[in-house]
Amino acid sequence: MRSNVFLSLFFIVLFALSPLSPAQEGTVPGIQVRNLLVTELEKGTDIQGASNQVSEKVIDEALYFDASGTAYLAENQKVFESLVGLLNDNASGFELAIAGFAQLPDQAPQVVTITILMFPDSASEVYNIALQMQVISEEDALLAVINAGIDPSTLTATAAGGTGNTFSPLGVGTGAAGAGGGDTTISAN
Repeated sequence: MRSNVFLSLFFIVLFALSPLSPAQEGTVPGIQVRNLLVTELEKGTDIQGASNQVSEKVIDEALYFDASGTAYLAENQKVFESLVGLLNDNASGFELAIAGFAQLPDQAPQVVTITILMFPDSASEVYNIALQMQVISEEDALLAVINAGIDPSTLTATAAGGTGNTFSPLGVGTGAAGAGGGDTTISAN
C-alpha cells in the first residue's frame, strides 16, 4: 500500500511537469468541462453546486461527448458529478483517475470509463494506474476502457512491470488458433 502511494505521487509529479499543448486543450472534453466548472466557481457557486450544475448541463445539452458517451454519463450521473467536482484540483486524466479512485473506491470501473471519456488521450495512463493501484481487476479495467470507446489494442501495458510494451488483446499470440503465426499444435513429447 505504501509503495502504491509513493508510486502515485511520483507519477503525479512526472505528469505535472509535462506541458499540455494549447491545441490539445481546446478539444479535450475534460478540459472543456473543467472550464465550465471554473466559470461556475468564479460566479461564487460552491464546488458541490457547481459540479452538479455542470454535470447536468453537459448531459442535458449533450456537450463535448458523442451520443454513447453522453448516455454513459447520464447512466452514471452521480459518479460523473463527483469527478466533475474533482476537476477543480485535477486537470489531467491521470490526476483525475487517482483522485477518483480515492474518493470512489467502490466505483472504479465507472471512474476509469468516465475519466477516459473526459481525457481519451490518457487511456493508457488511466488503465495502468487503475491496475497499479489495484482498485480494479484487469478484466474489469479492459471492459471499462471498451465502454469508453477505446480499442484495447491501442493501450500500452506498464502495470505488470513492463516498460511501455504494446498491449496484446486476448486471443493474440502463439496458442491462440494461430493468430500469432506460430504452431499451435500441442506436442506429444
